[in-house]
Amino acid sequence: MNPERPDDRTILTSSDPEFISELSEYLDVLASPIRLHILSFIGTKPRTVRQISHEIATSYENTKKHLTKLLSLGIIRKEIGVSDEPVNQGQPVFYYMLVPDGLNHAAHNLTIFSSVAGKSNPDLSKQAIAAQNGLHTIFPSGPGLVVMNGSEQGRTIELTGTMYRVGRIEEGWDGIAPEPAVLLNDEYRSVSRVSRPHVWLKKQAGFWTLADGNSKGGTYVNGKPITHDFVVLKEGDRIELSPGTLGVNLTFHSGKKDLNHNL
Repeated sequence: MNPERPDDRTILTSSDPEFISELSEYLDVLASPIRLHILSFIGTKPRTVRQISHEIATSYENTKKHLTKLLSLGIIRKEIGVSDEPVNQGQPVFYYMLVPDGLNHAAHNLTIFSSVAGKSNPDLSKQAIAAQNGLHTIFPSGPGLVVMNGSEQGRTIELTGTMYRVGRIEEGWDGIAPEPAVLLNDEYRSVSRVSRPHVWLKKQAGFWTLADGNSKGGTYVNGKPITHDFVVLKEGDRIELSPGTLGVNLTFHSGKKDLNHNL
């Protein structure tokens, strides 16, 4: 009989107490309203501990503890920089920011964990759903999109009109069109230009719908390709324009409370 390999003794499954303990801790970190507030606050701009502490109205020490928890999940990172605050201007400080694709990975992990936990541990499944619902709180209060990757990660786009063209901004674009536009920066080079939109967003019969604009890179909703025919978007739908590092991932938020829908 072959001796047991070291790797065989360290594999964790959904029935292992160690796995369950680590998963529970992961879910607990993401379920905290204060930590979700922090993620929202640093989503569009790197912040110092003092800036975060002031925003969430708690002590410097407590803020550091929350940041340590988020750092342990790999959702945020810290980098040294120069302070622009009047009290210590020009002094070296640490800035905290979201890691690339951090929100996207967190949402994806919660979907997986909810499915895994639900098969063997109903309590963990409820905890995963609670964490998913909590993550929704950093999304727009009304209908909108959240950018989940790249340099615009964390950007929220509120949908207040009835129809939008969505694409990458281009030189000379003056915005003259019958409908407004959702403009993405040039980093997302696989996304079609806005003059020939990658996708169209349209509100119809009270629902937001999406259609591909004959883009080269394609459009996917929850991993399934769509065509020029409009499809209805639901709370938490994941939208990919040109999947890959040069495309953009978006999450749709309906603005309606749907606490049982997974991200």
